[in-house]
Amino acid sequence: MHGDRSTFGKLVERYQKRVYQVALSILSDEDEALDITQEVFIKAFRSYNHFRFDASPETWLIRITINKVRDHLRKERLRRLLFMKPGAISYNRLNTIADGNQSPQEMLKQKQFKTSVRAFQRGLKGREREVFALRFGNGCTIKEISAVTSISQSSVKTYLCRALAKAQKHLAEWRES
Repeated sequence: MHGDRSTFGKLVERYQKRVYQVALSILSDEDEALDITQEVFIKAFRSYNHFRFDASPETWLIRITINKVRDHLRKERLRRLLFMKPGAISYNRLNTIADGNQSPQEMLKQKQFKTSVRAFQRGLKGREREVFALRFGNGCTIKEISAVTSISQSSVKTYLCRALAKAQKHLAEWRES
């Protein structure tokens, strides 16, 4: 088991950032993404002896990540339905690094744009949200997205097309406002 722990430790070191980036790109919340990352590696550690190496370790970990994110979103949706007051708004923290050369107006506009993009992404549902985040938040290829989500490449393209059409509409509305 000591050799397995050492090997698993190397796996964590190699893929921890990638797992976190995937969770963050879908959830848009750093604290939640950190929690999911931790849960992913706990799950992976517990099932490491059963890993068959049919897929790459990265694909295996990203698949666990997506499943954990899905579980989290289901629980969060249920929690909001049960405990939030009608009309209450929950805000995610945004980290913006201000460039010293930006004017206050530029910084405000950039912050508003990031807020708008995150709101748009949170508005996407299910597979569209996952596919959009994996493609544009993590730079995954269609083939990689297909592998980690267990959906066909043609379905990935369809979800991406729908999400992009919604993104174009959202950006047009943002520009008008």
